[in-house]
Amino acid sequence: MSDQMHGIETDDGIGAAPSVARLLLELRGRVKIDVRQNGRALQVTPLGGRKIALRIHPGGADVAVEPALAEELALSIEGAYIKDPDDPNCFVVVPAELIDDNYDALFEASVQAVQLRATATTTAKATGSGTAAAKTTTAKKTATKAAAKPAPKPEPPICSKCRQYQLLASGECPSGYC
Repeated sequence: MSDQMHGIETDDGIGAAPSVARLLLELRGRVKIDVRQNGRALQVTPLGGRKIALRIHPGGADVAVEPALAEELALSIEGAYIKDPDDPNCFVVVPAELIDDNYDALFEASVQAVQLRATATTTAKATGSGTAAAKTTTAKKTATKAAAKPAPKPEPPICSKCRQYQLLASGECPSGYC
């Protein structure tokens, strides 16, 4: 854990800010999470999940939220903004210099983000598939693959006497005995 926290460097190169380390420790105490390092960033996911709930990087922190609640969270933290409001995997970005001042709001949002992503993972596992968009994409890919696949070649005729060799273009058995 400490190696991962020190993987992020601030502008002056001293490692992770104390508030980021505190955030990860308290988050780990409140919900079950996995922390993975990806370059100079840390990705926080629910335990056993693959969807990112929180991404901490030198520029700040990206918190996953439901699109309907993104604007509310962005307005509650001064200076925060919505990364891509039209994306169904919506993130609110909290700049690094605002993490200390808005720690409590960021911590609560992070807990909710992990729970949101854990619920999405559990729901997908329970139903045996992803969202309707994923089903549509899979159906389109399947249809594309089926349309692009050429018709199978007919099996070449086999000698009716020995039933061992494929007949030549002339219709004779290549064994010479038949």
